[in-house]
Amino acid sequence: MKIRFIVKIIVVFGLAFLLTACTLFGKGSDKQKEDTSKQKQEKSKAQSTSQDDSVINQELKKQYQMYNEIIEYKTQQEKKLIKQSEERYKKLKEESNKSDKSSSDSEQKK
Repeated sequence: MKIRFIVKIIVVFGLAFLLTACTLFGKGSDKQKEDTSKQKQEKSKAQSTSQDDSVINQELKKQYQMYNEIIEYKTQQEKKLIKQSEERYKKLKEESNKSDKSSSDSEQKK
């Protein structure tokens, strides 16, 4: 009876050892296959995103260029307005000086 009990314990431990060994070593090759497939997928995603990034970058560069052109146009318009206002100011100042001189001349004649 004791011998059967000892044999059963040995068999149970043997099966437990066998199952753990199979799960540890058997899944190693599956893990390697999964890792390699994941790496391939990541590489393909990286390549596709780099291509997408290049398209996105090109579009962003175009938009940035347009933005810079718009800003440059606005600054040119502002410069033109400043020049025009300066010219108007000079004309008004000259006219006011002329009117002052003429009024002072007329007062002196009287």
